[in-house]
Amino acid sequence: MTQTAVPPPQLALDEIPLQITQRCPGDPACPDEGDGRLYAGFAKRDVTPQIEPFTDTNGNGVYDDGEPYEDKNKNGTFDAYWIAGYDSGRLATGVNDPVWARALALRQNQTTVVVVAVDTLGLFRDEFDYVNKLIDKRLGIDLLLLHGTHVHETADLTGGWGPDDFTNGVNNAYRQKVHQAIADAATEAVANLRPARMTLGSIKVQDPDGNMKRYVFDSRDPVVINNVLHTMQFLDVSTTPPQPITTLVNWSNHPEAAGSKNKLISSDFVHYLRQELEQKGAGPVVYVSGSIGGLLGPGHAAPLDETGTPVTDEGLKKAQALGHEVARFALTAMADPGNLSVEGKAARLSFRSTEFKTHIENQKYHLAAMLGVFKRKFCCFDDTRPLSEENIPSVETLVAYLRIGPASIITNPGELTSELFLGGYDGSLAGTYPLFDPRKANAPDLSLAPLPPYLIDRMHGVREHRMTWGLTGDFLGYILPRYHFVLSEKRPYIDQAKGDHYEETNSIGPRAEAEIVGTMRQLVESDRE
Repeated sequence: MTQTAVPPPQLALDEIPLQITQRCPGDPACPDEGDGRLYAGFAKRDVTPQIEPFTDTNGNGVYDDGEPYEDKNKNGTFDAYWIAGYDSGRLATGVNDPVWARALALRQNQTTVVVVAVDTLGLFRDEFDYVNKLIDKRLGIDLLLLHGTHVHETADLTGGWGPDDFTNGVNNAYRQKVHQAIADAATEAVANLRPARMTLGSIKVQDPDGNMKRYVFDSRDPVVINNVLHTMQFLDVSTTPPQPITTLVNWSNHPEAAGSKNKLISSDFVHYLRQELEQKGAGPVVYVSGSIGGLLGPGHAAPLDETGTPVTDEGLKKAQALGHEVARFALTAMADPGNLSVEGKAARLSFRSTEFKTHIENQKYHLAAMLGVFKRKFCCFDDTRPLSEENIPSVETLVAYLRIGPASIITNPGELTSELFLGGYDGSLAGTYPLFDPRKANAPDLSLAPLPPYLIDRMHGVREHRMTWGLTGDFLGYILPRYHFVLSEKRPYIDQAKGDHYEETNSIGPRAEAEIVGTMRQLVESDRE
């Protein structure tokens, strides 16, 4: 695919001049001819791993050779599924709820976009190549986006969460099953395209006084929380009355309420959120995580259960309570009589995307690749020489900018901090939490923080309907602001520096802001239509 050079604006240190890979409509292969109607389709596939129960004779929490087990697939061997998220060594022992690949297809004239949200910790960019080979090119999909909801309670698909820190944790037969399920869901979603009306809603997930302590917590200073939940409902206008095709929900919170001790496969609060919305008429639901870096999570949140009792301890009960709490907000957003509804030409669909290379500076990731824990392609370095500041590997990744009527979406290939999307350094997005604690070691110096305008300020359409879809197109860990990127002096990337600096150990490095967020900004700015 030919890349289109864009006249570069003034670039900051380490920013990459934008090369647009694809533009639809607008490229010769993507003309804007047709009836002008917006079409939407949905499909899903169950990707729940087939867990094989075993008798843990020695009580060590994992399967050992010789222990009795149920050989469900009759292959003569125990099939282990290691749960990704938190630490390695967490073997799945059962299933709480099914996990899914859920696809939304959109088409207008000759532009077709498909996003498949998969209940998984993340999907490397390399997975796209495997999936793409399974899809019939005659479907005419111009942009296929693979999204990981980032649930911390299902089988590893990246390798980093095996029986120990040095062993790849992927069950390859399961990985191939997921590839096929994604391709099948995408194919069926296109086959299910129907003329559609899109209705947009948004709501802040907080109490009337701005308190978010029941829903989400930011464990990294400064506290900047993207608490806006977005809904995009697509109705089939060929039916009377119009019936839901699907509803997409976008919110920013780590799906990890079940916690690190859970050993049952689950999509965490996402399951309970989707389930309640579907039971109350939203149609099938696609959930997409937003700017969850920071770290935005439910760890210190206390959602209320069905009796009104706060659930403070991690576990599936907390995941259920949080899912129901957030579903209440989503239903309120969808019921707002002031919501925007568009169809036909008013729901104009367009996108532009860019594939580019970003540096992997994290030494732990280098080691994981050398040991085969991570099996993804590195490029752009001399593998016959030792790695150094002058010889750092890169990976190819992707960012896309979509516009659908008054809505706009910029994807990010990891766990983007909300501050890089929204700003919020004045404390306006901290709710009732303090912005930061200056007494902590390595506290942020906000005088060095990025200045506005921020990504959301540069995007198009109605501000209430500007979104970022995280972990989309890739899985590159935390994307952090450079001004507050602090590494351990003794063992960088292995140990975290004092203060709130866990995220650096799971990031690709300090250049991520310039190389990734800088590219996101340029891509948005390149759309002058």
